[in-house]
Amino acid sequence: MDDLRRLVERTHEDVDTDRTMGLLRRLVRHDRYQASHGVHAAAALVATAAEEAGLVDVEILRLPADGSHRWWTFTAPVGWTPHSASLALADGGPPLMRYPEQPYGLAAYSAPTPPGGVELPLVRWPDDPPHEWPDGALVLHAGPPGPDLVPLLLGHRARAVAVGNEGPVRRLELPHGTELSGFSVPPAAFARLDRARRAGGGVRVAVRAEQGPDTMPVVTARTPGGTVPGAHALVTAHLCHPAPGANDNASGVCTALETGRLLAARAPRRPVRFVWAPEIVGTAAYAHTAYQLRGDPLPFAAVNLDMTGEDQRLCGSPLIVERSPQHLPSCLTPVVEECVRALPPAGRSFSGAVGCDTWAWRATPFTGASDHGVLADRSLGIPSVQLGHWPDRFHHSDADSVDKTDPAELRRSAAVAASALTLLCEAHGEDGPVGMAELAALTARWGARRLAERLPAPGAPEHSRTGRVDPFAAEHAEAALERTAAVAAGALTSLEALGADPGLTRRWADRLPPVAAALSPLAGTPMASGTPTAPGDGRVYARAWPGPFNLRALLSDSTAEDRAWFLERMAEDERGWYARAMSLAQGVDGAAHETRLIEHAALDSLLSFDVAEARRFLHLMLRAGWTV
Repeated sequence: MDDLRRLVERTHEDVDTDRTMGLLRRLVRHDRYQASHGVHAAAALVATAAEEAGLVDVEILRLPADGSHRWWTFTAPVGWTPHSASLALADGGPPLMRYPEQPYGLAAYSAPTPPGGVELPLVRWPDDPPHEWPDGALVLHAGPPGPDLVPLLLGHRARAVAVGNEGPVRRLELPHGTELSGFSVPPAAFARLDRARRAGGGVRVAVRAEQGPDTMPVVTARTPGGTVPGAHALVTAHLCHPAPGANDNASGVCTALETGRLLAARAPRRPVRFVWAPEIVGTAAYAHTAYQLRGDPLPFAAVNLDMTGEDQRLCGSPLIVERSPQHLPSCLTPVVEECVRALPPAGRSFSGAVGCDTWAWRATPFTGASDHGVLADRSLGIPSVQLGHWPDRFHHSDADSVDKTDPAELRRSAAVAASALTLLCEAHGEDGPVGMAELAALTARWGARRLAERLPAPGAPEHSRTGRVDPFAAEHAEAALERTAAVAAGALTSLEALGADPGLTRRWADRLPPVAAALSPLAGTPMASGTPTAPGDGRVYARAWPGPFNLRALLSDSTAEDRAWFLERMAEDERGWYARAMSLAQGVDGAAHETRLIEHAALDSLLSFDVAEARRFLHLMLRAGWTV
């Protein structure tokens, strides 16, 4: 792998962090709500930077943001541009919150007030019973808002809400089109508001904002040249989020620009297209327009860049490679992971034998909670990997500022993205930067590592707990090894689309089943000599919804009872339940029986599933008309 290592080292050295950080500092000045003046200004900045980077066909698409236009099930946002806001005690004194000085202090999509503001009485939930609230109150709520808060406010004619924060001021988002204004305030401000409430005082609220039909920008560009008709890769990075949003996602936007600069200088045989759009809905709008309406060729691979610049020590965030989903095995994932491994080490061990680093990375299963979730859906079938960081203690807060971004981490992220795309877009027999035989070998080695990862940890249970599917229980090891071997073989086969000889990929693929068979006794369950696992039982579900999966739209189409049940689950474990829902939805293929679908969802996500709750979610989809 010397050729790959040299490519990564050279690319790592070529990254211009001064340019990238300079762009980031300019970008964070804009408050980048999905259809706002700020996001349009950011789009203009990105388009200019893309041209300066050497990318061509740079264009800003302006798509409807009217709250009604739909791309598949994704509904356009409504234009909303805040200009100023303040929250002050009615008896005088300086404001407790001012926008734009404190951008996270104003809730997204807050309704404007009459000029000069309004004076409102104060109540607190749950201390003050809602039936005693006066009309038009500002409701204090200490802690993260649950799914029932906004309906409660609207049902009792509240006019505003102020949510307290224990640490950094966190993002608060209200539904489009309500009469509510909202504020997210630090502990000291919340305490003063509560003292005023107990004393019978009130507050003065002023919000000046434009709202109504507008447009949202989508910036597109590509690398120059390209000699392979139709074949191309895609890079996405979402453009939106409130200021400052340095890591989420100014860092991803700027990493994409630097990746574009590096690739433009190389003009790869297969071009790379870039899309900077409002998160998820903008990418869905672009994909619907390009692939469904225009019939453009689908990219053979996509890399999504979301939160790529975290200072790992400050943010507590390792670099995360989120793999392409199991239903889309691709050489993209092993190539990206190998490029991370090939990054130059910060130092060497005492003897010099081993490279040592002061930063960390992990490869994780597909979750699809960003733009790559649209692309990797079965309806489009674009193998997609995400580079990002998680967890981040400053995520969605006013502390997500430039001082939390590490230029060295931006360098690593851009080097990995540019190196991986160079390898795949320049692949051509043995004449590319890395020969096809070497790409096949690294993909097979990746498959062998994946198989070893599926071994249960010491002390893992032999059986799942009653009513659950534990992906690391020994009883599921045979299915896990079988499924992982199939993914590795699929990743090898995907090289054929880049020109690999089928005989080469078959030779390497044939070496994987013996590896799985050798590992299975260590998992406590010898494989049955190539016999596939049983097909399972229960209903077979087929898709009935159009386009990529959209959890928000599914819940909108669900019964009130089903929606309340799911939101309760999300309140308990928002990210875990999102991942479970996505894994179950992506498992709907018209072939897998219910029990096998649930088992595969657990194996693919590496999350334990409550079987009854998984079935409840599948039945929710059926009742909503999203499956048949």
